Amino acid sequence: MSQQPKLTQRTKSGLIVWSILALGIVLTPRIIRTWFPGDPIKIEIKTLEKIKLFKKSERRKQWNNKRNRYHTPPSKFNPNEYSLSQWMALGLSEKQANVVLKFCRYPLQSNDDLKRIFVIPEALYQRIKDSTIYPKKVHAGYPSKEPILHAEKQAKRITIGAIDSSKLVSIRGIGPFYAKMIMRYERALGGFHKKEQLLEVFKMNTETYEILCSKLDFSETLIRKISINKATAEELDHHPYLNRWQANSIVKMRIQLGGFQSLNELRKSHLINAEDFEKLEPYVSL
Repeated sequence: MSQQPKLTQRTKSGLIVWSILALGIVLTPRIIRTWFPGDPIKIEIKTLEKIKLFKKSERRKQWNNKRNRYHTPPSKFNPNEYSLSQWMALGLSEKQANVVLKFCRYPLQSNDDLKRIFVIPEALYQRIKDSTIYPKKVHAGYPSKEPILHAEKQAKRITIGAIDSSKLVSIRGIGPFYAKMIMRYERALGGFHKKEQLLEVFKMNTETYEILCSKLDFSETLIRKISINKATAEELDHHPYLNRWQANSIVKMRIQLGGFQSLNELRKSHLINAEDFEKLEPYVSL
């Protein structure tokens, strides 16, 4: 067996000296701050007021820049007839304008349809909502081939409440990956009740969303609801529209109330805002 090298007295002394030096370097600044504290930084009240005013002015500038980014249309317009350059003139980027044009192919029938286009910011929507006009629908009794064509097109659609992976894969442009992701999200939700929810599916893009909207019929939905008076916190937490804290809040409220008497009682939770409740309401029951 090899013998371990022994430290000489000189080496030991050197190590002790270096250790003391290192400790002194670390502790010296702290000792100086303790024994010789510097003068406290003083800020006059006037200076503080100036800082607050500066921050307010900066926030105001940011808000004005954001608000002034979007423009009111020069006249009444049909959103379905607007071009790429016209949408960009209202303040949208080229990419956003292209997405809007794709939605307009359906076409849009009302401001409700316009508001559902996810790339249109609320600030722009507020500027254009009073300037929009839409073509009148054809009334029954007038000769037109459009209703017949529309009925034929509807007959080819797949009812959203009856979708499965095999039906989704049969749609041209929808492969096994998207079929799997759509069905996984459908099971987690408890069923789709409107087409915009497809945009929440993992990796969903605009092109695939358009294909699905043209092939799926949302007139008959099948929703599987969760009982807020019976579900555990874990079961509630598994729903995409609830997180762990919201789920625990619902269970605690149920215990305090002795059971929910109305779905609207969920609004009393500080963790569930109006938007959360609106999304969740179709999926819960007493």
